[in-house]
Amino acid sequence: SVADVAPQPPVRRTLAPAHHVYMLPLLAAPLALWATAPWRSAAYEFRSRPALLSVAAAPADLRSWLSEEANVSPQFLDAVLSVCDDEMIGSVENLRTLSTAGMLASVFKPVIAASIEAALAGGGGGGGGGG
Repeated sequence: SVADVAPQPPVRRTLAPAHHVYMLPLLAAPLALWATAPWRSAAYEFRSRPALLSVAAAPADLRSWLSEEANVSPQFLDAVLSVCDDEMIGSVENLRTLSTAGMLASVFKPVIAASIEAALAGGGGGGGGGG
């Protein structure tokens, strides 16, 4: 009778090892996408770092304006650009904003501040000294 037959454990169905080969493309695609993701590239790492503006990389227009319009002496130009770098001043417009706020004298030495003020006013600087 059917009641006398002992219950058999269920048959476990597994893929044969040869069938695992068919699954490799399914696993390889996400791995390839992950490996080439933008957040893993060197370009992304470079862009994610804060940009540091050095005196040598100061905008040419600011350097030339300080030299030609504000008449900052060549021996002090790098020191003035270093102050600009420290204060995040990257353009003549930034200097104009600082001047409008009446803060040039608190950032630069008096002679440089006066030279920049004169150049911003259109009169040309007075031959700026130390920065």
